Amino acid sequence: MLTGVILDLDGTVYLGSQQVPGASDFVAFLAEKGIQCLFVTNRSNRKPEDVAGHLQEYGIPCEVEHVLTSSQAAVQYLKSGSAYVIGEEGLTSELSKAGIDITDRDPDYVIVSLDRQFSYEKLTTACNLIAGGATFIATNPDKVLKVATGLNPGTGSIVAAVEAASGVKPLVIGKPEKLIMEMALARMGLAAEDVLAVGDNVMTDIPAGAAAGMRTVLLLTGVSQRHEADSGPFRPDWVLDGFAELTALVRELTES
Repeated sequence: MLTGVILDLDGTVYLGSQQVPGASDFVAFLAEKGIQCLFVTNRSNRKPEDVAGHLQEYGIPCEVEHVLTSSQAAVQYLKSGSAYVIGEEGLTSELSKAGIDITDRDPDYVIVSLDRQFSYEKLTTACNLIAGGATFIATNPDKVLKVATGLNPGTGSIVAAVEAASGVKPLVIGKPEKLIMEMALARMGLAAEDVLAVGDNVMTDIPAGAAAGMRTVLLLTGVSQRHEADSGPFRPDWVLDGFAELTALVRELTES
């Protein structure tokens, strides 16, 4: 049985400001079939309402409750306390809404996410706070982001700098860890075996879905290529070129 689909965003539904061909038609198809769709993204720097608005521009019906970001997942995991933040508004706004104090004085956590203003000063502060006992948290480990013009450095590149300088490995909230996917399943109220996890990154989307007990689909629309799925450590259940093939797969799974 198939009752839900978890869709990654960057590289799967869109590339920068461009929709991946067929994405909006696929989401409409799911709605016609009565299949739940939740957008789960490792991207931490955008607020859920901004993500929903972006999708609506493509004609994709999406409300805030249909979006789960790694920032939301991190806040759900932390629940309370204080944090030093390397990140942007998508993370800081979620922390503030949850009442988590953002500070550089003896915080409980150092949270690292995508920060396009990352600096040596921020790196130094993070390392000293971690050395002083703050727990090192990473929203996600994606080293690059696929955009319309090529590749941009991702959160993982910043995390790697903090890890190298501090000598401490972070607790990772987002994909490839299963935590964010388990939160997604809980929000959907569905069993893992009834949900497809779909994404473009064989090193994050696929292992996260599999670890949470879902069947997985790699779409060749973004970061990963077919040979990586064929020979790498993580093997998706299906490797598909795009949304036309994914629509056919979902139709087969729901009609068989």
